[in-house]
Amino acid sequence: MATTQISCFSDDGEYFAHSSSDGTLRIFECATGILKQEYSSSSHLSATTSSLTWSRQKKESCSTPNAKKKRLSKSSDDADLFQDELKLIALGTSAGTVNLYSFAKGLLHTQLTGGHTSKVNDACWHVSRAELFTCSDDLTVVQWDLNKGKIRHKWKCDTSSIHSLCQCSYQKLLTASNTIKLWDLDTRTVLQTFTGHSSPIFRLQPVWFTSDRNEANYILSAAVDDRHIHVWYCDESLKEKNSVASFSLPDEPVSISLSNPSASSQALQLAVITRKGIVHIFEHILNGKKKKPLTSRVTIKAVLVSDDKDDAPTTVQILASNVIMGNVTVACGNPVKPIFERVDYDVSKPEVIIPIRPQSRSINKEEYSQVKRPEISKHMTTLVPADSQPLSATRNKGSKRLRRSSVSDLTVGERLSAMSTDTPHDGQSRQQPLANTLSRLLQQGLLSGDSKILTNVFQETNDAVVRNTIKRLPVSLIVPLVKEIQKGMTGHAQHAWNLSRWTKSLISCHTSYILSVPEIISTMNKLYQTLISRQKFFPKMLQLKGRLDLVKQERHSQETEDEDASDEPLLVYQDESDSNESDSIVMDGTALESDENWEDIESDMES
Repeated sequence: MATTQISCFSDDGEYFAHSSSDGTLRIFECATGILKQEYSSSSHLSATTSSLTWSRQKKESCSTPNAKKKRLSKSSDDADLFQDELKLIALGTSAGTVNLYSFAKGLLHTQLTGGHTSKVNDACWHVSRAELFTCSDDLTVVQWDLNKGKIRHKWKCDTSSIHSLCQCSYQKLLTASNTIKLWDLDTRTVLQTFTGHSSPIFRLQPVWFTSDRNEANYILSAAVDDRHIHVWYCDESLKEKNSVASFSLPDEPVSISLSNPSASSQALQLAVITRKGIVHIFEHILNGKKKKPLTSRVTIKAVLVSDDKDDAPTTVQILASNVIMGNVTVACGNPVKPIFERVDYDVSKPEVIIPIRPQSRSINKEEYSQVKRPEISKHMTTLVPADSQPLSATRNKGSKRLRRSSVSDLTVGERLSAMSTDTPHDGQSRQQPLANTLSRLLQQGLLSGDSKILTNVFQETNDAVVRNTIKRLPVSLIVPLVKEIQKGMTGHAQHAWNLSRWTKSLISCHTSYILSVPEIISTMNKLYQTLISRQKFFPKMLQLKGRLDLVKQERHSQETEDEDASDEPLLVYQDESDSNESDSIVMDGTALESDENWEDIESDMES
C-alpha cells in the first residue's frame, strides 16, 4: 500500500528510523540530526521493506544495589534483552520474512521465516512477553516466540488482506482489513466486529491511560483515502459497533502519532500527517460519544525559505511526527538526510510555520565517520539496483556518444511488419487500445492544470463514458475536479452544459466521499449558487422564446393564407369572338350552355 509506514520515531522520541526503497535502514539521532547507523539486508534486491516498528520503551524498575550480583536464568535474561537491552526494530519484507535489527548491537539479530507467504503489512510487540504479532496479505496473523525464533500460533483472520494490528490488553488483539475485529488470544475467536471504514485501514493506535499499559479502552483507526480518523471503545460487554468520536481532516492521512494521557480526564493529543505533508494537531478528552466530527486545533507546516526575496516559499514534506506533552518533533525534507525540528505549539495560534533553510551539498566527513555499519567481508560482492548504480566514466573523452536507434536502422522486413495491419501469424492478436485513455487525460489535466486538455475531455457527450471515467478517477483528484467544474460553470453556456453531465456523474458516484470533505462542500455551495443565479434568468428566457415562437407562427400563418388566396383568379377575361357566335349571357359564374342544349331549345320553339 502507498501508506505503508516505513519511517517512524522511537518510543521515547530520541531516534528516527527510515527504510528507503533500496532496502537501506538509516537511524538518526533527533537532537543532533546525525546519522548513527546504516544497515542494508543481503536480500534487499528480492525483498524490500514493507513495514517498520520500534520495540517498546525500556521500563523503569526499582532494583536493590545487590541486584546486579544475582545470577538470572537464561530464559529471563533473553526476555530482558528482547525488551530492554537490544532495542529491536521489526522490519517486515515483501517476501513474508521479518528481520529483527538490534539498534544496540548495530547488526541483524535474527530473521523470522516460514510464517507468511506474502507481504508483511504490520507488526506489533507483545505488552508483557518476548513475542511479536505480524499480519500479511495472505489473510493470516502469526504470533512469534522470540526466545525460540519460531511460530507460536498462526490463524486466518479475514477474507481480505490484514493491513494493521495492535494489542489492547494481555489477552486481546485487534486486526484491521476493511473492518476491525477484536480477538481473544487464548481461544483465537472474534469477540466483536467494528464497522465504519469503506477502505483498507492502514493504522491502529491504542490509547493507554496508564504507564504500565495493561489495558487500552480506546482505539484510533486511520484508513486509505478516508478523511476521518475514528475512535472506538474496545469493550465487548457494551456491544458498541460504531465509533464514539471522529477527527475530520482536509486531506487523506498518511501517518498518526499521539501522546497518551496520564488519566482519563486529561486531553488526548493527536498529530496527523496528511498527504500534502502538513501536520494537524487535535486535542480532545475521551469521555463519551461525540456526534459532530472534531477539527484540528493547530496546523504545522514546513516552508523552504531562501535569501532571495523574489522566490516564493515552497512547502517541505513532513515525513513523521512525534507528540510528547505539548510539543511536537517533526522530521521533514529529504529522508536520506532529514531535518528535525521541535515545535512548542499553542492552541491560541492555529497555524505554525517552520522555516527551513536549504541544506548545503557539502558532506561533513567528521559527521559520517561515526556511522556504525555492519562489517562486510572483502571477498563479498555487493549488488545494488540498476537504477541506483552510478555510470562509469568513459576513458576516451573525445569519443562520440552512441547514436540512438532510428527508423533507418531497421531492416525492410521489420519496417513492413511494423506498418502491417494484419493479424500476426502466431495467432496472437495485436494489443487493443486502452479503454481508460480519457481517464488518464483527465488526471493529467487536473495535475498539470492544463485548460486545453480539460476542455477537450469535458466535450465528451456519451454518458456511459463519462460515468466510467469518473469511476476510474482517484479520490485525491476529486477536489481539483470540483474546482474546475465550478470555474467552468461561470463561463460559456455550451461549456456549462457539458460540465453539467460530468457534475451529475460525479455526484452519483462519489456522494459519500463528497459529504465527508469540508473543502468539497464549500466548493459545491459556490457551484450551487452559480446554478441558482443562472436559473433566475431561465423563466424570462422561456417567456421570450415563447413569444418569439408565437410571432414566427403568426407570420407563417399569414404567408400560408396569402398563398391560398392567390390560387383563385381575380379577373376572368372572355374573348369577343366567342360572345358574337353565341347569344348566351354568363351570369353569376354559371358555365356557357353547350350546342346540344341550343338544339333542344330550337325544337321546342318550332313545336
